[in-house]
Amino acid sequence: MKRLLAAAALALLLTGVRVSAEYFGEAPPPETADLAQCYDWAKTQSENLRVQEEQIYQLQQQYRQVLGTVLPNLSYNYSAKYQDTSGNQASGGGVNSVVFQGSQPQANFILTQPIFTGFKEFAGMRAFKHEQKAGRLQLQHAYASLYRDVSNAFYLTVNLETQLGDIASAIAMSASRIKELRAWVDLGKSRHSEVVLVESQKAAYEAQAEALRGQIDVARELISFLTGKDMHHARLLDQLPRTLDLDAEELVLGRAVTRTDVRALRETVDAQESLVTVSRAGWYPTAAFVGDYYNYRISFYRPVHWDAAININLPIFAGGATVAGIRQAKSQVEQAWYNFEFGLRQARSQIHSAYVTLRAAVAQSVAAEKSYRKADESYRLEQKEYRLGLVSNLDVLAALNAALNAKLIYDQTVVQSKLDLLLLKVSDEELPLP
Repeated sequence: MKRLLAAAALALLLTGVRVSAEYFGEAPPPETADLAQCYDWAKTQSENLRVQEEQIYQLQQQYRQVLGTVLPNLSYNYSAKYQDTSGNQASGGGVNSVVFQGSQPQANFILTQPIFTGFKEFAGMRAFKHEQKAGRLQLQHAYASLYRDVSNAFYLTVNLETQLGDIASAIAMSASRIKELRAWVDLGKSRHSEVVLVESQKAAYEAQAEALRGQIDVARELISFLTGKDMHHARLLDQLPRTLDLDAEELVLGRAVTRTDVRALRETVDAQESLVTVSRAGWYPTAAFVGDYYNYRISFYRPVHWDAAININLPIFAGGATVAGIRQAKSQVEQAWYNFEFGLRQARSQIHSAYVTLRAAVAQSVAAEKSYRKADESYRLEQKEYRLGLVSNLDVLAALNAALNAKLIYDQTVVQSKLDLLLLKVSDEELPLP
């Protein structure tokens, strides 16, 4: 129970979703909902998923920006230069008259095509491709995290409502017991104090029921928060069968390496390795083609309609900046590897913890079922023996409390084992289904 409440509180604080006020107004609230329907609503509502989708889109545009640097660049340029000619002593025509002309307008098309830049653009595109893959994998992991949050909220509510049902049964049994005792009091076979004792127990059950109703309201608000629907009165349909059989532990642990968050970290390693090539490009020469086509020039240059050039640049010394950049890039590769190794170990640990938790919950539910069956049988026998005068009312009341506690524990362990199964399947990403 504590684990359910803690998980629900964490989901409420950390999940990047909101509940719009509109769902209390225009759209009618759902009458029934199962876990799959709640998850579908939450996927539509979650801003966190939308943010990650936008991040993937931004990476796609960055890739296209890098691609644009290796493609031809065509632009149109117009310039008009004005200069002082008052000190010009040249006379007549010739070169001086052109050089010292007061107005020198020019208009031309400029075509630039990089020829060689040390392969940094291609390495940069590889890096962005890996980052896009990592982003898509992280988005899939975010879907799994959302499914976990919805499952926690859903089964928290189911667990509380199951407890409320058990308490309601106890109240009904206490009322029946009070009615029976009053009849015995009228016959002089029971004391009035025995009736008062059971009435006190019934009032205590009613107090527990009120506390549970308050907790259910909070839990349903959490489901409403996640789904964006008014879930305060919807009937929740628990369609997950009880878990008794588990997959082999080695098989479950082997799924850690295929988890999307682990694969995303591996893609980050590849991206960082490509960025090392980008840094090394600072050592290589660069070459580019530049061509101009002039559609307007001053009269002296008008016979020349175009020109072309090959520009080559050979780096010689940059103050150690290139070396430092390469060392930084290599360090970032090492950092990415450490993150990957840590993420893989963490994934295995999370899956193993979820597995052993489920295994314990299944074993506990089996033992709790046996305990409940025996406690219920004991209570019914105590009732018969009280009518025969073999036991006291305190014995019957103790048997009733024992049966109720056993039923509460049994129902909680069944619900908890269902939630633990879902958490394991989310942890090794069998769920949610794509």
